[in-house]
Amino acid sequence: MNIFKILILFFISSIISFANDNAIGSSAGTELIATAFTFGTAGFAFASLPFLFVLVGGLIKANSGHNTHSSNITGVMFLAFLVHLCSCVFFMVCIKLLDILGALGKGVNYFSSKIFKIFWTRGESSVFSLAGASGSIEDKGAYLQLFMVQTIIDWVIILTPIMVFFTAFAYGMMGAKKDQIHTNVLQIITWCAVANIFGYFVYFLWSYIASLALFIPDGATIISKTIEYYSEIVSK
Repeated sequence: MNIFKILILFFISSIISFANDNAIGSSAGTELIATAFTFGTAGFAFASLPFLFVLVGGLIKANSGHNTHSSNITGVMFLAFLVHLCSCVFFMVCIKLLDILGALGKGVNYFSSKIFKIFWTRGESSVFSLAGASGSIEDKGAYLQLFMVQTIIDWVIILTPIMVFFTAFAYGMMGAKKDQIHTNVLQIITWCAVANIFGYFVYFLWSYIASLALFIPDGATIISKTIEYYSEIVSK
């Protein structure tokens, strides 16, 4: 699959970039922040893009024409989750291998603990403190890149449950309209309710698998981060 090739090339370029940072003698703080940006971005890409490409592409094909069968949609979902699981496990294994290699010079669990902890830390001062950065121009430039990606990912996490609701609602409305017997308010509500239950089941399963590749500190998951972000929004 082309998306897998792109992601693997991106991951390899991340490793090369990390090696180059060491070779050119970047400061320790800048190096850590840049590495967190690179591998955190790669992790989120592996945890989302393959699943999204397979799911959207498959559903478009399954719903095209007049031959839409539940078996087609089930097959698409199964393939999407299989690809998603393989993608996340592949990235997780690669990071664990880098941990083993990094233990020779960087310390135990350098990538899965140190780097990803920086990636999931919010706030310039907190990031600088974890990275041991002095606040130089190079540090601030590296943090700006990290901050942009963090902001995008945070909003993706916040908006995904809302997108799931509206997508499932629209899918339920389409299903109700395709019913050739009769369509009434109760039937529309039933279709939308079933679609939302299925949609959130898919979302919870996706998030659980995706969390494998994201190495969120303290055993947190995408679901717990979502709850945390919504709690922060409500409390403001």
